[in-house]
Amino acid sequence: MTVNQRVEALRSWMRDHGVDAYIVPTSDPHNDEYIPPHWMCREWITGFTGSAGTAIVTLTRAALWTDSRYWLQAAEQLADTPFELMRDGEPRTLTPAIWLDCQKQNGADFIVAGPDDMLTPFTARWLREAGLTLRTGLPDAFDAIWADRPALPAAPIVVQPEQWTGRAAADKLHAAAFRITPWLKADCYLFNDLSDIAWLLNLRGSDIAYNPVFVAYLVYFREDEHFALFTHTDTLTPEAFDELRRHHVELREYDEIADFCRHHSVQAADSVPLSLPLKQSEPLASPVGQMRAVKNEAEREGFRQAMLRDGVAMVQFLRWLQEEVGSGRRVTEISASQRLADLRAAQPGFCDLSFATIAGYGPHGAIVHYEAEPHTDAELRPEGLLLLDSGAQYESGTTDITRTIALGPVTDEMRRVYTLVLKGHLALARQRFPEGTTGLQLDLAARSAMWHHGYDFGHGTGHGVGSHLCVHEGPHQIRKDLRDCTLVPFADGMVVTNEPGIYLAGSFGVRIENVLLCRHALQTDFGRFLEFEDLTLCPYDLRPLDLSLLTAGEVEQIDAYHAEVRRRLMPLLTDEADRDWLAKATEPLK
Repeated sequence: MTVNQRVEALRSWMRDHGVDAYIVPTSDPHNDEYIPPHWMCREWITGFTGSAGTAIVTLTRAALWTDSRYWLQAAEQLADTPFELMRDGEPRTLTPAIWLDCQKQNGADFIVAGPDDMLTPFTARWLREAGLTLRTGLPDAFDAIWADRPALPAAPIVVQPEQWTGRAAADKLHAAAFRITPWLKADCYLFNDLSDIAWLLNLRGSDIAYNPVFVAYLVYFREDEHFALFTHTDTLTPEAFDELRRHHVELREYDEIADFCRHHSVQAADSVPLSLPLKQSEPLASPVGQMRAVKNEAEREGFRQAMLRDGVAMVQFLRWLQEEVGSGRRVTEISASQRLADLRAAQPGFCDLSFATIAGYGPHGAIVHYEAEPHTDAELRPEGLLLLDSGAQYESGTTDITRTIALGPVTDEMRRVYTLVLKGHLALARQRFPEGTTGLQLDLAARSAMWHHGYDFGHGTGHGVGSHLCVHEGPHQIRKDLRDCTLVPFADGMVVTNEPGIYLAGSFGVRIENVLLCRHALQTDFGRFLEFEDLTLCPYDLRPLDLSLLTAGEVEQIDAYHAEVRRRLMPLLTDEADRDWLAKATEPLK
């Protein structure tokens, strides 16, 4: 079916069910960052493949809202379809609520629907505030019109070894129950976030791309303080089944959750889908995000082990890249990404990538969330800058690293921008601060040098990272705009990225990223102070540096970091060529 045929099939379904407008968000029942194919309904109905957007189809019109990252892509992919591109963020762009209100005719009741398992109470509220009627309880239209719709994900569920969790599932479950019970106004609490569930139960899966989680709900019963896991029980390995039985976790099938909610008083966060008929409407946020944000000693050591493996793969890759491009052999953004993925896959404990690699050469490096496609796959030439943002899932931990690499001669502006980004990166890494400091306060360290020269960047400076879980994890972030996540105080054990950047549209981009561990620094009469430990082990590219912009202290900081990288990685490198490359890449600047 073409997109036009799919839209007509949806409109036919709408007429049969008395629906005037159908909302299709980019979502799934668990608010995952990466959507499993079964729930890629927005992509299927529009043909637009970007990772963010909301489609709305009425009986006469259709529109897609997406942000500035995807305006060019969406314009191309929506051409010759019924969908009008709504540039979300432009002042003149109508919001979905106002656009829908404009579709009403003669003041008649205007019925809006959508897949209940993709819509949340938030959607219901803005529709209600706009004076629109949301009808729930209808069959999912895509079950009827999407003939070859992919099945629900159901990959094996495995045990995460206690060597890397450092804490038994029973202890975690007890701690979560202790935090929920005083605020619970229902008989049960429903955990919807897949990271929460995987972390609490010390289980992992592969139902979601790049994220080692599995599709499930977890219910806590207040009366007898027991838990029930709703999942595809036939995907549990014998070890996972035994682990759940040992901790007295009841097992039920994933598709039983809606019927369970109809017959019990259940409370949950505001992110649960409308397909779950909760009797208790007052939302109660899960406390697990705060709990898993603070890594214990086993999780910290797991990160360190993962960084060793990742560092070896990065050194092998950077040497290969330098030799290939320097010798004139053909390397492209995609082939470079694949080479790095292969080198990581050869490392012990490798499970998967932690996100889709961003390899942006030249102007592509200025596109913050660029992902090479066959029609955009640029050949790497021995000049300019390559921005490479990548990461992996190892059994012991999760990695996320960005290096901007000089492939040959660079301009003076490239040197200035590269050095300013590195100065901000170094400033945040060496920051020492009192306990209770937030990400909003820390952000200035990474931007001060570039602000002085009139540069800035629009994305956040740092995000939390999971312990062999999702690479983007809350609740804390480092960024300059006021949000709930930027007001979360940093604590001993939190892990966060350090990734300032500068992007010159149509020319080049620079980003440098390490993963940091927040740890105790010292106790004084003024309180407890924290600092960061650099977990990532990989040399910075020193070739595009403008040394005149560095202070003596920054030079010492680079040299000290490189000495540690060399000390930790050299014993793991078996190829003499890799060892020689690392020795040269980490030579002292002074």
